[in-house]
Amino acid sequence: MSDLEKEKDQSNVEITSTFSKNNLDPHAVLSHVVSIDGRVVDVTGDVDEAMKYAFDAEEVELTDEQARKLLFKIDIYLLPLICLLYSIQFMDKVSSSSASVMGLRTYYHMHGTQYSWVGSSFYLGYLILEIPMSMILQRFPVAKTIGIIVVIWGAILCLHAAASNYPGLITLRTLLGIFESGVTPAMVIITGQWYKAEEQFLRTAIWFACNGLGTILGSSIAYGLAIRMNS
Repeated sequence: MSDLEKEKDQSNVEITSTFSKNNLDPHAVLSHVVSIDGRVVDVTGDVDEAMKYAFDAEEVELTDEQARKLLFKIDIYLLPLICLLYSIQFMDKVSSSSASVMGLRTYYHMHGTQYSWVGSSFYLGYLILEIPMSMILQRFPVAKTIGIIVVIWGAILCLHAAASNYPGLITLRTLLGIFESGVTPAMVIITGQWYKAEEQFLRTAIWFACNGLGTILGSSIAYGLAIRMNS
């Protein structure tokens, strides 16, 4: 048998069984398949569990009263956490402005455009990892990923106190921007997961408006520190 005939013989695969959505039981779950050579391949994992939950919930119908109660519970438990997190991350962004009033430029001997780069370096890091971070959030569990991000950015923020020179400060501001770049995409994903399309606009507007709350809280804390600098 020539090589060409062998190649043709190997490429001829007969379909042994076919199925479609129309001829499957509505609650059927694919558990295993049989390969061409007779091997049984198990199909198990989280996807099957998620499919079972989806089938169970497919026939659930909520009354208007039940839907309102469910929405209220989600708003009470989830929305405040999103708003608090978004406020805190905005406080980090503008903290250098408050610090400049209390001697940041003098301490690091800044001149020319060096202070401008303190703010720009943050958004440079933010820009670098914005797209990769969005892809990471789609690939890994959002809750765990955002939890890790918050811990890391909190540690970086604490390390600002240990920065003894200007290059060290710029490095920390860049790293802070890198790890905060996933916050807004994560909030958008969480809002999309927990709210209907018609409910998302108002909730997104609420947590996005917490930028202003972060400014108020950050400025209040900075004022309290400023008036007690010499005490």
